[in-house]
Amino acid sequence: DGAFGYPLRFPGELYSVDSIPSSYVAHDVLVSQGSMGFLLTVAAVLEFCTGAVLVEVAKGESDREAGDYGLDPLNFLKGKSEDDVNRMKLRELKNGRLAMLAFSGVVTQAVLTQGPFPYV
Repeated sequence: DGAFGYPLRFPGELYSVDSIPSSYVAHDVLVSQGSMGFLLTVAAVLEFCTGAVLVEVAKGESDREAGDYGLDPLNFLKGKSEDDVNRMKLRELKNGRLAMLAFSGVVTQAVLTQGPFPYV
């Protein structure tokens, strides 16, 4: 229900433990309420707005790599060699993959136990 002893939930009765008792039922509750529809709409708009770059890359008008949005607000890559930049990009990719595996483990455990977190 949270991390480090703090509850991590949106405010309001809809997002309370009584309304969403486990992560297993959270999807169905939020779909019926409309929150997931809003999330899907936001993701679709973002994909649509950034899709123009795909056309530019396909035409050869841009040399941008896939997934590289040029976002480095803290200048982690400033002054780094190309090998260092590639190593940091690979670390970020592996970190994202590990996070997806961890989340799939949480979902699997929620389905198997049908109980609240920490599923023991």
